[in-house]
Amino acid sequence: MAAAKRRLFSAFRISRKLILITGGFLVLLGASGTATLLFGGGFHFSKGETADMASGSCKTIYTSKFLRSGERRLVAVIRADDEKPAHRVQTGLRIARFLSESEKPDLVTIQMADMHGPESRIDIRGPMIGTEIVYAPNPNRSRATNRVWEVRYIDAKPSRMGYYFGQKISLPEDEIETVLREVEPFHGCDGDLVETAALDSGHGESSGHAEDVAGHGDEKAAADDGHGSSGH
Repeated sequence: MAAAKRRLFSAFRISRKLILITGGFLVLLGASGTATLLFGGGFHFSKGETADMASGSCKTIYTSKFLRSGERRLVAVIRADDEKPAHRVQTGLRIARFLSESEKPDLVTIQMADMHGPESRIDIRGPMIGTEIVYAPNPNRSRATNRVWEVRYIDAKPSRMGYYFGQKISLPEDEIETVLREVEPFHGCDGDLVETAALDSGHGESSGHAEDVAGHGDEKAAADDGHGSSGH
């Protein structure tokens, strides 16, 4: 186990200690067909990011559930305070796994931007995306990927304006499995209850958009460094 941890954090070039992250995400139940919601709300915690622990503060910018050629897809874009690549990756993996277990889509895509970047989903693209997580529990049911997990990230902290400039890295599958074994299960957070109450009261804001922001088309794509939104 110790050797696995050393390999993981060597890839991220940060502390070798295991990171335990708290994070937040609102689960949105869309209608059959296409359903997209645009909403705000941050999940904030008292302590900031340290060398060994993520801050766990994030804000959901956009989430969408829709059908693409019969394939159920879920896409979420979030802004997070965590700057270190390893923290962003662990947060994204936990959210993707949670959404897969709770919503049962064929494909989950999580894109992570910096809290200091743009607040509008339409402005969060290209170098604003520091990490992308793609999860297909059964790749045979997805036209977008032939792997269970794909993790791509920019190996750098964001600029003051929320841009990511640096080497683009695809995390190997064995390292992804190491992270998944070590992180604690994600069961939601206080921010979920606040947002859910607002939506139940009729305060949710519908955007009217239904595109796949992750850029996954109807053809299977190899999980190389050029795949996905990160680093473009």
